[in-house]
Amino acid sequence: MRLAFAAVLVAVSAALSSAAAAEVEFPRGSIIGMVPPDGMSEGRTFAGFEDREKGAAVLLVDMPAEAFPQLEASFTDAALAEKGIKVQRRENFPVAGAKGILVTGTQAAGAVTLRKWVLLAGNDMLTALVTVQVPEGQDAAYPDAKVRAALSTLAFRSARDQVAALPYTLNDLAGFRVVRTLGGSTVILTDGPNNVVDGAEQPYFVVSVAGGAPRDDERGRFAVRALAGLPGLKDLQVERAEPLRIANHTGYEVMAKGVDARTGTPVKVIQWMRFGTTGHMRMVGVTPLDSFPELYPRLRAIRDGVEPR
Repeated sequence: MRLAFAAVLVAVSAALSSAAAAEVEFPRGSIIGMVPPDGMSEGRTFAGFEDREKGAAVLLVDMPAEAFPQLEASFTDAALAEKGIKVQRRENFPVAGAKGILVTGTQAAGAVTLRKWVLLAGNDMLTALVTVQVPEGQDAAYPDAKVRAALSTLAFRSARDQVAALPYTLNDLAGFRVVRTLGGSTVILTDGPNNVVDGAEQPYFVVSVAGGAPRDDERGRFAVRALAGLPGLKDLQVERAEPLRIANHTGYEVMAKGVDARTGTPVKVIQWMRFGTTGHMRMVGVTPLDSFPELYPRLRAIRDGVEPR
């Protein structure tokens, strides 16, 4: 028994040492990363890592900080059983700078039984949900100690590193600060104490890039439709919609007023679009209506400081 216990300790120690010696990898567009288990490479069609030959995978999902208590409340054995996961063990599993809960068990997938490790982790900025699945029979390639060692390296990209990974630079934040990035192409800025931007409680500014560029004669309609699709707002009334040059590039400006759907607060919305040959950049600022005159010059400064890399 002592020899067996010693062997387990040696295996865990070796796995942790190996993981510590490697560097954290962040999949494309992801703001969470880890040192993947040896034998895995970045997933081809999802955010995570995979060993296609052995059918093993690590799936990474990042969410806002407020998602953690909601997920924790539903992270029960009964709720997981409804998803086909038979929980065998549950434990606190803190990672650097974050609270963590690790559940291990099995799940049937057709004729195959998968060993599962599900880690819920979060800090005051982000929530991470990491799922590791390994087909039974691959224990030698992915033993429990090896998977745990990889999970212990879970890391959250800092706001600075998130911005550095974007396809554009932010040369002037005009007193705003970065809240988070999304999908490697979008950044959310705000001016205020809250990290969760919910409604018009504090102004926010969003920059994103996407493929597709409308024809010259369709840009106005394209921009107005995009503004109309903004979530969380209602009763939008366009006050101005006109072409303009943004940093010597073709662009379009739409200004509107509306109402925050959650609080009923009157808001002002300004949207700038900058067009390229194969894609476009979109910049949107939302402020309380009475604060807009003061904030408008700052929003323009942010706009003028955004440059493609």
